[in-house]
Amino acid sequence: MEFISKDEVAELLRSHGITQSSQDEEHVYCAMSDEVAVAHCHLSIPESDVEPRSGATIIDIPAENVAGVIDSILHKLHHNQIILIPVGKWRSIFDVVAFSLASNEEWQAVDAAASVELNTRDPLLADAVDLHLLCDLTKALMHDSDKPDQGLTMITAGVPVALEIVPAGGVRMSFGNQAVAEEIAEAYTN
Repeated sequence: MEFISKDEVAELLRSHGITQSSQDEEHVYCAMSDEVAVAHCHLSIPESDVEPRSGATIIDIPAENVAGVIDSILHKLHHNQIILIPVGKWRSIFDVVAFSLASNEEWQAVDAAASVELNTRDPLLADAVDLHLLCDLTKALMHDSDKPDQGLTMITAGVPVALEIVPAGGVRMSFGNQAVAEEIAEAYTN
């Protein structure tokens, strides 16, 4: 995994129809436009008050199963580079997963390299070899995060897919390709 500049992903975001919006200076949210998205899905944890995207198919998932479902989704997307964009600044994400990932050597290498990035929202680029680390990171976020600024959007570089990890609420997903949407659906409908 490596940090890259916002400029390096600007064209990818445009081509995937992903816009960034902010209600305040502390939170920036990424969303795929309805003009590009062929499907929206919301994996919802029971008793969550997180709003799904308009028109999203809502799938209720027990909280203890969400990390496993995300793991399955990421494995289905394994052939893609994935861009990670935090809702808040990286510091809030690194702080919340510090304990859960303390013994993960791959994460510790990213953590050590991130000191100058912690107060930014610069994207983090993950390759196929980082799949297990991505899975560990999402599990830690789903288990440990509870504030909006600890949210994370994952965008695939190859096909238009956006996964928003919402603290204490689930996952908002948008797909710009129907075949990929159907393939990913296997991860949460079986």
